[in-house]
Amino acid sequence: MVRYFRAILLTSSLFLLTLVWPVAAQAVTPATFSADASYTFGQSMVFTLTADEIDPSALTEAVLFFRSEGTARTFTAELVPGAADNWPLTHQVDLTNVRLPPFANVEYWWQVTLADGTMLELPPQSVAYSDDQFEWRILTQQDITAHWVGDDLALGQLALDIVAESLPRLRQLLPVPEPVEFDLYLYPTSADLRAALRLTGRDWVGAHAHPELGVLLVTAVNVRTAAADLRQSIPHEMAHLLLYQATAPHYDQIPQWFNEGLATYMEASPNPNYELLLAEAVNGRTTIPLTELCATFPSREEQTLLAYAQSVSVVRYVQAQYGNQGIRSLVSAFADGADCHTGVQRALGLTLEELNRDWLRSLEPRSPLVQLWQESGLWLLLLISGFLLTGLLLWLPRQ
Repeated sequence: MVRYFRAILLTSSLFLLTLVWPVAAQAVTPATFSADASYTFGQSMVFTLTADEIDPSALTEAVLFFRSEGTARTFTAELVPGAADNWPLTHQVDLTNVRLPPFANVEYWWQVTLADGTMLELPPQSVAYSDDQFEWRILTQQDITAHWVGDDLALGQLALDIVAESLPRLRQLLPVPEPVEFDLYLYPTSADLRAALRLTGRDWVGAHAHPELGVLLVTAVNVRTAAADLRQSIPHEMAHLLLYQATAPHYDQIPQWFNEGLATYMEASPNPNYELLLAEAVNGRTTIPLTELCATFPSREEQTLLAYAQSVSVVRYVQAQYGNQGIRSLVSAFADGADCHTGVQRALGLTLEELNRDWLRSLEPRSPLVQLWQESGLWLLLLISGFLLTGLLLWLPRQ
């Protein structure tokens, strides 16, 4: 009887094993799949999903998810595996429609559905979307890396020196973390930089910061003017980066006039045309009210330049009237999420309209007599006092 029972048990086990083995052999896990991504910069990105050692008919659907670093939007694409000759699965993204910021990491992952309804999600992977049209040279100083094109090592060192020069002034007005970390790319021509900026929806801008990525894009076209150009662009973009770090997640709510005004104020070589544009606008009473420069700047280039000129002038006025603490108070207010009007009221104790009025009054043309008094009032008082004292001394002996 015992032998008979053992025979039945062994036969049953072998029968069950023959049923389970094919299923186990066809078990599908995330490790069964492999994913990859490649791109042609500015044109397309191709995502590929490969299934190893399984029957493609075991899959009914595959969904691709991808998003760029620093953005909240996730793109999706649904693919149907179909026949075996459709493998590997590929999905091509047109980068002229889906704009990815240069030098961002693109995270992607797949979700597959099996014939029995089981859903598997593959572990996320990432691809660095760098501008590989150039052979970038690299020079690192502490935690800052300069990338440039060409054989001139001095250009990379110049950029790092300007970063070091700019930090003390930036520390006066902005919280500066330790260490300061970012990548600085020096494009060889303005056209090359403009082409890269166009991918992010910008065109005429001469430089750009991706503060959420820790990347600054500038250009140094002419060797003879490189130092002056970089002393203008590098501190400007560094200010955007540090302001982002000080105010995130409310950076996008910062008034445009303060964001660009502060960045322009930091430039060691400011644009000389700004003062002329501003003087003409003040004399012609055609300045743009600050209330209209909270969210965006005008789209017309001439008006945009005037907006920059006004913004840096307002920031300079605030610094002169309220000191560095006035600027820091504005940064603190905007970091707490205050809007354009509330931030000014909280930091400076006056409305945005009052700030606009007081700033304009400080720019009004002065009469020659008033200008003489303001510039030489002390000397005039001393001269008049001297005449009075001399007259008094001449008059006393006669008495």
